[in-house]
Amino acid sequence: MAVKRDPPVTPPGFLATHDLKERGWTPRLIREFLGAHDAERPNGLKMGRRRLPPVKLYAEERVLDAEREEAFLVAQARAMDARERAERAMRTRRANRERALEEAAASWHPQVDARPLRKGAVRQARAAHADTLDAAQRRLERTLTRVTPAESKQLRALLSRRLDAALAAAYPWFPVPTVDTGAARPIEDPWADWD
Repeated sequence: MAVKRDPPVTPPGFLATHDLKERGWTPRLIREFLGAHDAERPNGLKMGRRRLPPVKLYAEERVLDAEREEAFLVAQARAMDARERAERAMRTRRANRERALEEAAASWHPQVDARPLRKGAVRQARAAHADTLDAAQRRLERTLTRVTPAESKQLRALLSRRLDAALAAAYPWFPVPTVDTGAARPIEDPWADWD
């Protein structure tokens, strides 16, 4: 039986790289204002069977001295501004991409030929138009360019919802698609009407 060891602990008077990052330090700030590390401790984490490199430790007194310097404060403020700008740009890109996916899906108008199907044959109704759905997705993904697997999945869901709406218009028994907002639905209380 393997002996379970306690995870390595950062010794008093030192701060690990992770601690510095929590205090607003970036790798560039660490290189510029602290330079080489003062000590190391074993890393308690493994990646598969491979041990990760040791954790770099910096003397707390040296860190506090650097944090008092005006040049550090200016550099840290610039780094935080850059991080906020990058996050804002990423959110904007994500919103634009999502809008592009929705517009692409909205441009597809599936043509449904109502075939004689038994009532409730939802899978058969969808299966008859699977090739059309696949072709529409491939065509739209070519126009969007560089579609990630997650975006492809999202586009598929949007197109499937449009197909379901067209099928619901053609077959009165086909369930009308609903937009999932992700909001919690209230639970119906069976005793609400009981006196």
